[in-house]
Amino acid sequence: MTADFDRDAAEQWFRRRGLPTVVQGRPTGLLIRILPAEVAVLAWRGVGTALYQIDGDSDAEYERMIENDAYALLYLTLLAGLVVAPVLSAWLTARLTQRWTAVRGRGGRTAIVVAVLFVLGAPVVGLALPPHKVPYETMLEQVVLLAVFVAGAHFGASSILGWALRAAFRQVSRLGDLTSRALPLLLLFTVFGFFTNEIWQVAAALSRTEMWLLVALFAGVAVLFLCARLSDEVRDLTDSHQVGRKDFQNTPFEACLGTAEPSRPTVPLRRLEQANMILVLVLTQMLQTFVLSALTFLFFNVLGVLSIRDSVLQAWTKHRYSGGSLLGFQVPFPDDLIQVCLFIAAVSALYFSAAAVTDVNHRRSFFDPLVRHLAVSMTARDVYLAELRSSDDSPQPAASTG
Repeated sequence: MTADFDRDAAEQWFRRRGLPTVVQGRPTGLLIRILPAEVAVLAWRGVGTALYQIDGDSDAEYERMIENDAYALLYLTLLAGLVVAPVLSAWLTARLTQRWTAVRGRGGRTAIVVAVLFVLGAPVVGLALPPHKVPYETMLEQVVLLAVFVAGAHFGASSILGWALRAAFRQVSRLGDLTSRALPLLLLFTVFGFFTNEIWQVAAALSRTEMWLLVALFAGVAVLFLCARLSDEVRDLTDSHQVGRKDFQNTPFEACLGTAEPSRPTVPLRRLEQANMILVLVLTQMLQTFVLSALTFLFFNVLGVLSIRDSVLQAWTKHRYSGGSLLGFQVPFPDDLIQVCLFIAAVSALYFSAAAVTDVNHRRSFFDPLVRHLAVSMTARDVYLAELRSSDDSPQPAASTG
């Protein structure tokens, strides 16, 4: 092994790039790696508990209270906090855990304390708040979630999801390009459909569970489409992108390359590594599509509140106005409006997925940097494996992914 090669830094470099399957050897620090996910769930439950405490004991009481401007502002702020608080807390925690994972032996005690709070926090809150009972079901959910998080971290899910989230947020500034091209044509059709009574009758006839199943169907079609198209990108990766020595500046592999230019990757990808790369691309695109579809959902809810009167809504749906709820929380939108907007958002997500992959300008600004990112990682993988083979304690290739 080259004297200047830092294996720990190299493996951390691969994990930060969402490629844990490249790392050889047994995974370590699992409780530290799941800290961002634990903190995000705790933040969600904390804001959700506050919402449950102030939303009233009945729909009628909630509708009366929401007419108060101060209450409405507080409630809408907490609703926004359901999204902002988990994301912000997870991001801050991830920045802290990156420092801990770079130094062995740091953060272990904190990770254990957070894991205990993750499981026991719900019973403590349940005893402190009315009706002062221990929510055993929630406690069981937390135990199952903790087990899922640990298993996911063992197989590298935390690294993949973390990088996909960072990549999606880095691309937020470029969402305007896709939105300006995709939204006008989409809105031209969806706005007209939004004001036809047939779509309202169909949505009103479906239960919320059935509507979520319909949304899942559209999401599944979008994921299959992305997997089929993006697998070709990974398959042709070595033939279409050439990397240079400048791509490895300030990386653990710079000293290993010396003054020579890096050669094309020669070690074939394992199926698990190829799936990892496809998953990175798919997740990043899915997160970007989710942001766009969420904006579409919010836009049509606001449009419906401003333009559709209760009498018209009742004539379309054939039943009286009813308050709305989403994910178990009451929201200031009619339930039928939420149903229709969920359907339109699902259709929009499918459209956005297709446009993102097939639009030439979006591919140039979004996919090319991602594919080049993977090309650099593949070349670094060759250097990493060569360094391991040259050492006496090289691990077996079939070891865990970390």
